[in-house]
Amino acid sequence: MLLPLEGREAILNHAHWCHPLEACGLLAVDPDGRIAMVYPLTNRDASPVRFTVDPAEQFGAVNHSEDRGWEIGGAFHSHPDGRAILSPVDLAAIQPQDWIQIVVGFVPRLEMRAWTVNQGESQELTLSTT
Repeated sequence: MLLPLEGREAILNHAHWCHPLEACGLLAVDPDGRIAMVYPLTNRDASPVRFTVDPAEQFGAVNHSEDRGWEIGGAFHSHPDGRAILSPVDLAAIQPQDWIQIVVGFVPRLEMRAWTVNQGESQELTLSTT
């Protein structure tokens, strides 16, 4: 999975800015399935262990992406006190399951990893920056 450098920086900056709460956002993909835009959004839960994307911001991201011929095809969030893996809570909540899921973990060190989910099972994607 290719992530533009600007997108990587946007995700990491948002995760740092929201810390110690979970950061969240959406990913737009172009018709070839490449990440075209990162949308850092507000976590309505204001929680260190869960997130809910602000509905009005989600609507804006969907409209912005569709105006450019993209679609929302993924999401990202952070684990302020955990690893960059999908938790059982994450796996239960992910819809639709074919989306790209990027997780930023702060423990034991800062890292970013990408996942996809199929029938409740996560599979790591190779994430490279362009």
